[in-house]
Amino acid sequence: MKSTALAIVLVSLAAGTASAADVVASEPVPTSVGAPFVWTGGYIGLQLGYSKGSGEGAYLSPGGVRAETASPDARGALLGGQVGYNHQWGSMVVGVEGELAYSWANGTSDIVSFPVAGGPIATNDNEFTYLGSITGRLGYAMDRTLFYAKGGVGFTKLSMSDISLANTVNASGSETLTGWTVGAGIEQALNDKWSIRGEYQFYRFDANLALNEPALFRTYDDNFDIHAFKLGVNYRF
Repeated sequence: MKSTALAIVLVSLAAGTASAADVVASEPVPTSVGAPFVWTGGYIGLQLGYSKGSGEGAYLSPGGVRAETASPDARGALLGGQVGYNHQWGSMVVGVEGELAYSWANGTSDIVSFPVAGGPIATNDNEFTYLGSITGRLGYAMDRTLFYAKGGVGFTKLSMSDISLANTVNASGSETLTGWTVGAGIEQALNDKWSIRGEYQFYRFDANLALNEPALFRTYDDNFDIHAFKLGVNYRF
């Protein structure tokens, strides 16, 4: 009789253990999910790129009459840096950024009389020695990938040197220009601190550049446009 009772108890315990094991096995195993990436915070970084500046301008005589025309075309590399701050609400990211880059952009174009009569009468050597901007940014974040647009104020320094074909007149001048700029880019976070990005930025400046040879070259009047393609790296803090 005791043996039969003991057997019943053992069978009951075994059945209970098996049921408990089935319950545990049927419960989902929790998985660890990392926290979503947040773009909020300040950053500082470096950039390098390539820029092209061009215009279709006129040289004005002392009476304001168009006398000569030129098409400056400057191209070259950029190297500089940026600093900014982002704040994220949901998938939307807004921020502000300042940039400044040294430019090696330069070029040479012909100067012709107006209205055009024959060939060129002089050459125009032109360059812009730096490129900067202060912009607001608006972006859309997909975790560690940020798509953004930007717009604001742009700055540059445009310099020109004109030499007549007979080498009898040499006029030069430079001016710091302020204009507007817009652009767009993509930024990818590598980890919590470092990110890389690529962007395109357009600048437009209203140039009114006085040259120092009143006998032939007076004032160069033009809209000077710059296209810049840039790659950068940022450190977030």
